[in-house]
Amino acid sequence: MLRIACRAAIAIIVSLTVFIQVVQSQWPDVPAIDLSKFKPSDFTDDELDMPYYLKHFHTFANGVIETGPDKGFINIAVWRSPDGNKPYNARIMENILSLAYFYCTNRPWNIYYGSSALRPRLEAALSFWCRIQHTDGRFSEYGPQQWNLPATAFSTKFMGEALRLLKAGPPIDPVILQNAIDADRKAIMAVLTMEDLYKHGKNYSNQYTNVWAGALAYLSLYPDAEISSRLAARIKQSAADFQSPAGFFYEAGGTDFGYNFNTHHSNLWMAYHYSRGTPLANAFTEEEKRYYSWISYNAVPEPGSINYTINRAIEMRQKATTTGSYFTASPLGEAVAGIGAFNMSSAEKGKAFAEARKSLEQNWPHVQPLSTGAFSAFSPYAFLHRAHYQWYPSPQQKEAAVRNLPYIKSNRFIHQKMDSRHPTVFTYVRQPGYYASFNSGPLLKPQQRYGIGLLWHPEAGSFLQSQTDTDDAAWGTKPEGGRLYEADTLDALFLINNKAIHPTPGGHDLKTGMLAVSYKLGATGKKSIVFRDKAIEVAIQHPGPFKEYIPLLLNSTDSALISSPGKVTLRKPGGTIYVLYDAAAKAVLKETTLKSGLQRVVVLCIESSDQLGYSFDIH
Repeated sequence: MLRIACRAAIAIIVSLTVFIQVVQSQWPDVPAIDLSKFKPSDFTDDELDMPYYLKHFHTFANGVIETGPDKGFINIAVWRSPDGNKPYNARIMENILSLAYFYCTNRPWNIYYGSSALRPRLEAALSFWCRIQHTDGRFSEYGPQQWNLPATAFSTKFMGEALRLLKAGPPIDPVILQNAIDADRKAIMAVLTMEDLYKHGKNYSNQYTNVWAGALAYLSLYPDAEISSRLAARIKQSAADFQSPAGFFYEAGGTDFGYNFNTHHSNLWMAYHYSRGTPLANAFTEEEKRYYSWISYNAVPEPGSINYTINRAIEMRQKATTTGSYFTASPLGEAVAGIGAFNMSSAEKGKAFAEARKSLEQNWPHVQPLSTGAFSAFSPYAFLHRAHYQWYPSPQQKEAAVRNLPYIKSNRFIHQKMDSRHPTVFTYVRQPGYYASFNSGPLLKPQQRYGIGLLWHPEAGSFLQSQTDTDDAAWGTKPEGGRLYEADTLDALFLINNKAIHPTPGGHDLKTGMLAVSYKLGATGKKSIVFRDKAIEVAIQHPGPFKEYIPLLLNSTDSALISSPGKVTLRKPGGTIYVLYDAAAKAVLKETTLKSGLQRVVVLCIESSDQLGYSFDIH
C-alpha cells in the first residue's frame, strides 16, 4: 500500500510539475493587425511592401513553438522548402531577423514594437538557435548534426543584422542576448578558420561570402581584433579561389547567374555597407569590376525594358533567363561604373515606387494572402537590407554605362573568356548586324548546354536564347533516338581568317576577322559555324537522320512564320531575321511553355538527313 501511495504521490507531483510548466509557457497570442485603421500614406516609399508582412506577422510569430525540447523553433513553413522545415535546420531560424525587426522597429504602423507577446517568442527563438549549434560553432541544415557551411555562414549574416536591431531596440533578457552574441561569434570564427568550410566555399562562393556580411555587421557592434585579422586574410585569399579569371564567382565549380546576381550580391551589399569608406571595401569593388566585365558580355538589353537577357545555358545550378527577377540594385555601383548599366536608375526606381503605391491604394486594405508552404512566403531577406546604404544611378549615369557596354560601344570585335579551373571557353562575336555568344568546354553539370547561347540584334533585341536543361529548346543537333550533342562536352576549334586560335585563361580581345568554329558531332559527324558581317552560317554533316533545334524569342508584337520553303521570317520592331535552310528539309515552328523574361520561346525544328546547311540572315 505504501508503494502504491508513493507512486500516486509521485504521479501527482509529476503531473503538477508538467501543469505548472505548461501554464508558465503559455504566451499571449501575438495579435492580428487591422490594416483598415491605417492608410497607404502611413508608409514611406521604402515601406510599400510592409503591409503584406504586417498583415501576416501574427500568423508567422505565433508559429514559434512554446514548450518542449523544440521550444523556440519557428514551426511554420514560410521560409525554405516545407520538407526542410525541421528543428535541426538552422536555415529556418534565419527568420529570427523577422521577429527582431518587428520587435525593434519603432514606426507608427508597427503595433509589434516592444510587444510583450512577441518578446518571449523572440527570446525562445534565440535560445533555440543557440542550443542547436555545435560546440565548434557550426550549424546543420539537411539532418541532425549534419554541420555544413551554408547553415553556419548564412546564420552569421542574418544574426548580424538581428543583433544590430536588438542592441538599439527594446530590452530582452540580457543572458539570452549575450548567448546569441557569443554563438554568432563562434559561427563567424568557424567559417573563418575551418579549412573544410573554406574548401567548400571555393565551389559555392555565395555560401561562404555570407560571412563577409556577418562578420562586418558583428564588428560594427563588437570590435574584435582576431575576427578583423582573419576576415581580412580570408577576403584576400578568396580573390583567386572564389572568382574565375573569366569573371564569374564559382558555383558548383562553374558559373551561375542566379546565385551570382542574387545571394552573392546580397552578401556584397551588406559587406559594402559596413566597409564603405575603408580600405577593405576596395577588395569588394575590385572583384565587382571583374564580375561586371563578365556580365557585360553575357547579358544584353531588351528594347523598352529594364531586363537583360542572359547567356543562360551555361548556368550550373539555378535557371535564370533574364536579370529582371534578380539583382537590380548594388550600392557598389557608386565605385564601379559598369554596374550602372544593370541597376535600376533613380527614375526607374521612382516609377516602380509610384506603381507600387498606386496598387496599394487601389487594393487597400487588402494584401496578398500568405501562401504557407511557399519557399519565401515570409522571407528574412525582406528585412535584411532595410537599413543598408543604397545607390541608384541617375538616368544620365545609366545611359553612359549602357553606351559603354562592349557590344554597344563597338560594332565589330571578337572576345574570348576562359576559366582556369576547367577549360571552359566563352566566345563573343560582334558584327555590324548582330552580337553572338558561343560556349564550349567540358560538361560540368547535366543541365548545361553548349554551342550558340545567345543572339542579339542591336535594334530588335535578343532573338535566340538556348534554354537550360532541355533537349528540344536548346540550340543544337539531335540524332534520331539520341540526345542533343550540345548537352555534352564540346571541344571546339576556333579559326580567325583560317588561322587557329588557342584560348587561354582570362579575358582577351582577339584579332578581328572572320571567325569560324567547328566541332565533332559524335564519332563521325561535324558542325561548323561561320560568323559573317550580317549572317551566321551553319553547316552540319551527320550520317543518318537528325533534327536541328533553334530556340527563337518572341514578344507579343513579334511574329515568326515559315514564309516559303526553306525560309523562316522572324519580325521584330527594329529588325527582321531570316532563317534560310535547305528547301528539301522539313521544318516546323513549335510553341513552348517556356518564357524568357517577357518573351516566349518558339522553337524552329528542322529535320534532315546526312547534311544540312542553314543561316541567320540579319537585317
